[in-house]
Amino acid sequence: MNGRRRGTTLAACLAGVANQAVITNVTALLFVPFSRLYGFSLAQLGVLTAVNFAAQMCADIFLLFFIDRLSYKGMALFAAALSAGGLLFYGAVPVLFSGGAVYGGIAAATAVFAFSGGMLEIVLSGAAERLPRGSPVSICLLHTAYAWAQAALALLLFGFVFICGAEHWNISVMALAAVPVLAFILLLRADLGPPAHGKARRKRGSNRLPSAFFLLAVAAIFFGHGSEVTMNQWISTLFSETAGEAGYAGEFIGAALFAAFLGAGGIFYVRISAKGDFPLPVLVFSGLLTFLCYLAVSAGGGQLAFAAAAACGLFVGVLSPGIMTASGENLPRTGGRMLASLAVAADMGAAALPAAAGALSEITGFGGAFRILSAAPLCCALAAAAMVRLRRPPRRCLRKMKM
Repeated sequence: MNGRRRGTTLAACLAGVANQAVITNVTALLFVPFSRLYGFSLAQLGVLTAVNFAAQMCADIFLLFFIDRLSYKGMALFAAALSAGGLLFYGAVPVLFSGGAVYGGIAAATAVFAFSGGMLEIVLSGAAERLPRGSPVSICLLHTAYAWAQAALALLLFGFVFICGAEHWNISVMALAAVPVLAFILLLRADLGPPAHGKARRKRGSNRLPSAFFLLAVAAIFFGHGSEVTMNQWISTLFSETAGEAGYAGEFIGAALFAAFLGAGGIFYVRISAKGDFPLPVLVFSGLLTFLCYLAVSAGGGQLAFAAAAACGLFVGVLSPGIMTASGENLPRTGGRMLASLAVAADMGAAALPAAAGALSEITGFGGAFRILSAAPLCCALAAAAMVRLRRPPRRCLRKMKM
């Protein structure tokens, strides 16, 4: 791969990351406008998050079986085009539907762009893994880029709502379709190559997924990624409900702050992990600090809850990319199926826990919901602690898995 083609491939990967930030967060950023414009309940909003990540999980399951059999470029181009179509459909919902049908239209459009976005993310992760050693791409770096894209999305939506009004939210969503369109254009010239894990490896048995370490990684990423998405999806509503503001500044600024802390935590992690093999105990401490942040949020409103919710991004954002990296080091011959399997577990947590937060908030309020769900990052920390005991000796670990 020459330098020019490598740069285009890297740009396509980053455009895919930006697309993932859009499809994952645009609905959550519009929770408060949806609640005020259409009367959606907290439980209904939680179901929209579940639909989003359930659709991404379906994409993960599909690729679990077909990622080594289909063309990377063909799948990526199809996914980018479908993402753009899904966002345009999402923006057209208020025009196409009215009354109670608006909710169903939003849910259907969410399923379309979430499935395609999840497919694009996995395919481009496999492509990024093929970039030569020394390329500025790694699991945590991509996750950090995702965080900055999320922060930019929150600020852009805030500016649009402030200038044009929340009732025109659909126009901003249709404009966001430019992100997957850009990814599509870059993908046309990108070198995605053949599947990184082919039949030869499967014949050697390298795609087997054995060991207690893998099972612990599945549990850790379920609770860890679920904890991240729960705070991420509900922080806007938390800021708005607790502050009791009539406007929308609190929710968008709160989401941007969380994303900024998420990005800062990713940069810090990249620097400390670049010195050697993945520091697996970091996952344990990150899980415990996330647990404390959840408890602080559950203690009530005010500045303490706001600060804890935003600062949670420093710690919770390390969990899922860290588990992916640790699995790549300690299960180095499991191939693409390991990546897809962990992605399925991550999306299961991302679908279940935020939906549970919405349902619990209807009964106990946000404080009670976050108090109960604080068990999730604690479970992640316990699973990570068990992974520390089972990890391979550092001298046998391979280089970090690229993504």
